[in-house]
Amino acid sequence: MTVDAKIQVFGVKEALKELKELDPQLRKDLNKKAKDVVSPATNAIKNAYPNRYLSGMARPWTQRGNRKFPYDRTAAQKAVGLKIDTGKKNRGTIVIIQKDPAASIIDMAGKAGGQSPQGARFVDAITAQFGPPSRVMWPTYERNADAVERNMVDLIQDLMDTIGKRLVM
Repeated sequence: MTVDAKIQVFGVKEALKELKELDPQLRKDLNKKAKDVVSPATNAIKNAYPNRYLSGMARPWTQRGNRKFPYDRTAAQKAVGLKIDTGKKNRGTIVIIQKDPAASIIDMAGKAGGQSPQGARFVDAITAQFGPPSRVMWPTYERNADAVERNMVDLIQDLMDTIGKRLVM
């Protein structure tokens, strides 16, 4: 399970596909620079994870053979990343993701509903202490969205300048 935060900008997916066909190296460079673009948000998200949540989250727990807990702040921080995907089925093109199962569950527990009685107690306890879902990713992104958007505008401007210079040559 991954958690992500998204802003929709139309035409990016198509532009990235075209760029890959025209200049694959420029596309690779753009992918690397995208990490810098979202770094104000990803760094803030990493720092937003507390050392500890509920006491039971420190114990191992698996579901259908997949490890879900224990929660570990360092693992949660390392699992925050960026995904760039131009596939037809995806909704986001540049997406901040959380790959750690425990951090994802903590962030979004209670959003889907339909819990067992034990799950409902868990959701009630975590909501009482840390608020409603999304508890970390989305609120932290929103506090840093302006910086990310400024960085994105700068990246696009640099890309346009680079493409313009190559077309003149």
